Amino acid sequence: MDTKKLVTFYNLAQTKNYGKTAEEIFLTQATVSKHIMALEKEWGIKLFSRKHRKVTLTQEALNVLPDVREILDKEQQ
Repeated sequence: MDTKKLVTFYNLAQTKNYGKTAEEIFLTQATVSKHIMALEKEWGIKLFSRKHRKVTLTQEALNVLPDVREILDKEQQ
């Protein structure tokens, strides 16, 4: 599991903005998009709904978010 992608997912879940996430974790917007698409493909779920420049978490994303947070917390220890 690539923790960089998990950090990207967790940050985007907080900011709900690709540009802000890219800025905060020092990536390009394209890289943020690639990380999210890679996780969606790997997990077989859609994480975000993108409509009219607005980003919202899907129910699947809300379900995995606590697990991702736990993994990131353990990684920092």
